[in-house]
Amino acid sequence: MLASMLMALAAASAQPGTLRTIWLDVPGAPGEQVALHCVAPAVDTGKAMLFVHGASFPTRLASAFEFAPGDSWLQAAARRGYLSCGLDFLGFGDSSRPRAMQAEAGAASPVTRAASAAEEIAVAADYLHKQQKIGTLHLVAHSWGTVPAALFAATHADDLTSLTLFGPVVPLPGKSEQQANLDAWWSITAQQRLAQLHYHDVLPTGLQLLEPAVERSWADAFNASAPHLKGDPAGMLRIPNGPSADIHDARSGLYPYAAADVRVPVFVAYGSYDNVVNDQTAAPFLAHFVNSPLRWRLRIDDGTHVMHLEKARRSLYESVDAFVHVTESTTR
Repeated sequence: MLASMLMALAAASAQPGTLRTIWLDVPGAPGEQVALHCVAPAVDTGKAMLFVHGASFPTRLASAFEFAPGDSWLQAAARRGYLSCGLDFLGFGDSSRPRAMQAEAGAASPVTRAASAAEEIAVAADYLHKQQKIGTLHLVAHSWGTVPAALFAATHADDLTSLTLFGPVVPLPGKSEQQANLDAWWSITAQQRLAQLHYHDVLPTGLQLLEPAVERSWADAFNASAPHLKGDPAGMLRIPNGPSADIHDARSGLYPYAAADVRVPVFVAYGSYDNVVNDQTAAPFLAHFVNSPLRWRLRIDDGTHVMHLEKARRSLYESVDAFVHVTESTTR
């Protein structure tokens, strides 16, 4: 614990605009730590934005991915005056790998389900409130990360100012509610995941939305983000399967939270080519947040499910920034 706190204090004094990583102990999980990547603003404002990633790649490949030096979503938010942090869930990025990730995939149940991920968000929020003296905290979640983020919001209303759900996993009409039977982890190569990010099966022929920097360096960075275990096929990365189980449930309308328990402003944002959520499914999903004092919904044209890695990313940044500023002005 002491070592973690010393690293946290050292990171807190980092120069503005510089990414620093803080490791925080996870209660109830001896020896396990989550990594919190933070960029400090030039002037301390007492405000923070906490980003959580989706089901397959961690913070450094998402909100902290640099398209050019100093050009990431975290750094853009820091320039707006927010302590900007991205959390790696257990099993991802710079966080600990649970023991089940080292064993055979079929030897354990799916690693990192939404309930445990929400507790990890609570660890990060507690650090920001108590150690960084943050009074205003905005939570921004992507894809599967929207499930534990909404669970955290439903159970920690006093710790949060707003909740942004970017590309949320929503129910699919007619989807079966049969429980998924999944292994502890699954695997993919970085190049295979990069190929999926092109969304050739979704986009019109010839339309390319990924930023050029993603093509150049994203796969190498993803490949370096996880350990390569002896005996695994070359280049294969082990990914926690808890998110896959949560996604299966969410598509069937089964969530580990009640939307009515979320009492902070909620913003649902998605791209026009998002194949997880669209106009027809986003509206009824958001309508369930009946006790949210402010509800926004926005479709951004020319974006897919990974719009934060695409040419429309700045529209996403600006939209989230507008939403958090409105929430601040209405909660004073």
